Amino acid sequence: MTGPDDPHWRWEFRCEDFVYARLADAQTAAEQLPAGDARDAELNRIDSLYLIADQHNIWIDARGRSHAACVTCTATAGVPCTTMCGLARLWRNHPDYQPGWNDSIDNPRNRGNVYDSYKQRTTIYQQRKAELDAFYDRFDLEQVDGGERWRCKACGAYGETWKPMPGVYDYPHAIGTAPHRHPTCTPILENTEPTT
Repeated sequence: MTGPDDPHWRWEFRCEDFVYARLADAQTAAEQLPAGDARDAELNRIDSLYLIADQHNIWIDARGRSHAACVTCTATAGVPCTTMCGLARLWRNHPDYQPGWNDSIDNPRNRGNVYDSYKQRTTIYQQRKAELDAFYDRFDLEQVDGGERWRCKACGAYGETWKPMPGVYDYPHAIGTAPHRHPTCTPILENTEPTT
């Protein structure tokens, strides 16, 4: 945060202000509805949106400095964070909405991985489950000497031992490499006597 003399002062808060203003408008309108299930459902919906927004406010310390991060996200998520920008898009036809807040979605020229990912309409759990199911159908993940490696269930072949680095993104190296390093195999055949 700079200061009030800077013409761009508080630019990073405009998206948050926009979201809270729209939620306040929606709550006022909902409170005017006749008592009943429809009013309760709308107030609950608005409360849920407030709950999401509340977790993604930009953190300001007691000296008034912005930490370029919301309460729950890291600084690398950008300011304002993608969650707050996504909430703002609920009112993308409002005259105060800034298309740049969601440029990777609203502008076809800038659509890329973010757009492709969300258009799949799947959760991270569903994506990981598909990947893990495919891995565990063919391989085991073994713990070896403080590390891990893959082992083929059919032929017994195994990959190199990978030791995760502390404090680094903990993606199981073996799960990502096994299908590439061992695309096919010859199953171990049991010794059987020939039948006549």
